Amino acid sequence: MLTPLNTFIAFGMCEPLFRRKTENMKTKKQNTHKNTIMKTKQILIALGLFAFTLLISAFNSSAQSTGSKTPLSLQLAAGNPSCYASNDGSIVLDILGGFPPYYVNGIEVSGSQVIFSNLSAGPYSIYVSDTLLSSAQVEVILISPLELEMSAVVSNVSIFGGNDGAIDLTVNNQAVTYTWMTPDGSGLVESLEDQSGLSAGTYAVTVTEANGCQTYKRFTVEQAPQGFGTGSPSPNVNPNTIGSSSSNGSAIF
Repeated sequence: MLTPLNTFIAFGMCEPLFRRKTENMKTKKQNTHKNTIMKTKQILIALGLFAFTLLISAFNSSAQSTGSKTPLSLQLAAGNPSCYASNDGSIVLDILGGFPPYYVNGIEVSGSQVIFSNLSAGPYSIYVSDTLLSSAQVEVILISPLELEMSAVVSNVSIFGGNDGAIDLTVNNQAVTYTWMTPDGSGLVESLEDQSGLSAGTYAVTVTEANGCQTYKRFTVEQAPQGFGTGSPSPNVNPNTIGSSSSNGSAIF
């Protein structure tokens, strides 16, 4: 049987051994923790290097591809409107080089050719970019033929039921042909520029230029009231006329 003295002696002898064992376990835990942190750092570094390698590889691949492609450039063919105030102009745009898909004025397009149609005269700006944000811009101005200028002095019929009315037409282009029509008058010579010997009525002329463009105007020849008349025609320099222009059109009553 252990006496208190013996117990004290035994505990005193075991205490250093217990302390060393505790310290060894603590050191082992610390080493394990350090090893875990080190391995974690190694894994993170490896992942970072792998991601960086992928990024460099993608960059080199893109650079090689870019080097094999020609720079983005534009070619176009413009078609002007055929007549004044018409809208049959066109622009054909060809996109060269770069990296499709392409964007024309901010809108993605299919293929490398874009056709703009039904255009009137005026300036147009076209901005093109590709997938890598390379860009090119071109400006083009469509020009239409000049407007045909036409004026007339209309002389009314001097007496009721007479036929001394006249239309004196002036056109700023001599290379034209004339086609006259009337639904209710008389005395026309269809192909002449100026008309005389007209009765009261409505008259229209279509003027056709060498390029096929047509302009028409309509005039009204009036007459003196029944029972009145001076025996001579009075010029109507401010007649009741209606004029309009059209492309490949004709007179409309």
